[in-house]
Amino acid sequence: MRASIFILLLSVVAVQQARANEKGRESPWKYRIVNSSPDQSLNKEQAMFDLDFSANNWDSNYPITAIQLSCNGVIQRFGTDPDFRKTILVTPGDYVLQLVADNSSDEITTSSIHIDSGFRTVIAFQFQSGYSQEEYLKPVIYLYPEKAQETTIQLNPNGKFTFTYPVYKENGWAGIAHPDGQFTIEGKNYPYLFWEGINTQSQSKVDYSTGFVVNSDEVTAFLEEKLTEMGLNDHELTDFITFWGPRMVQSGKGFVRFLFNEEYDNIATLAVSPQPTSIFRVYMLFTPLESTIELNPAPQEIKSVDRKGFTVIEWGGSEINYNETLASHE
Repeated sequence: MRASIFILLLSVVAVQQARANEKGRESPWKYRIVNSSPDQSLNKEQAMFDLDFSANNWDSNYPITAIQLSCNGVIQRFGTDPDFRKTILVTPGDYVLQLVADNSSDEITTSSIHIDSGFRTVIAFQFQSGYSQEEYLKPVIYLYPEKAQETTIQLNPNGKFTFTYPVYKENGWAGIAHPDGQFTIEGKNYPYLFWEGINTQSQSKVDYSTGFVVNSDEVTAFLEEKLTEMGLNDHELTDFITFWGPRMVQSGKGFVRFLFNEEYDNIATLAVSPQPTSIFRVYMLFTPLESTIELNPAPQEIKSVDRKGFTVIEWGGSEINYNETLASHE
């Protein structure tokens, strides 16, 4: 009998705990009516919506800087002020609000909201991020000094490392760089420095207006042409193609855009000591496309390396999901 009572008590506790856990997993809200109250500054023919966007997590790399609002079909576009608020003067009545932020694939549509004469109604909005986590895939660094020399490389990814080879220590990679590209650390030689990472906060914003649409049967020729145009040598080119080629072929069709040099800093900053004469960094953003998606980008201008003196080359890439909202704004 006591055992039965004990089991019953455990069952009650388990149910209560499950309900508490379920409550903690409630879906994030998109909009809330905070309050609606009389505003003495409004006359009987006026009412006001006060839109509050302060609940959003504004990404410092890709902040939401503009929002498109449709109020009963009347469209306006506005920037976000320092307080992340926007007021709209309307006549009393029923309204449906539809909002889209420039850096989010999320669209918020309210139900019909009634606003009384002389009232100010405060509505809080929270956009869900249009970007999922981004993986930094096989960035590699080649160093070519004019003579063997002690060299230190410090890398700071926008996110965190998931793997490095050789091991990236607290003060970075430190060893002997050789003219043939070999890098020696504690008596062991490496053909390049390898790292991968992840950013769980956002993905790189893709500009679909310039770039390249590549079909699977064009991948090898496309990469050979563009990487040669960039000035990568046979070793660097082969490393790039043997990693990215199979991934791109499996996608059938994809969009490619390259980030060069300073743009690469959004992925990771790089500091090399002693200071190289020339640094060339290229990062490929690859977006698999459904066969029904048609993009017509202008060809992107390709930059090239100037191999003078101590030269450092880095390449890497990410596979980025297609963002229909961004594409429609191009």
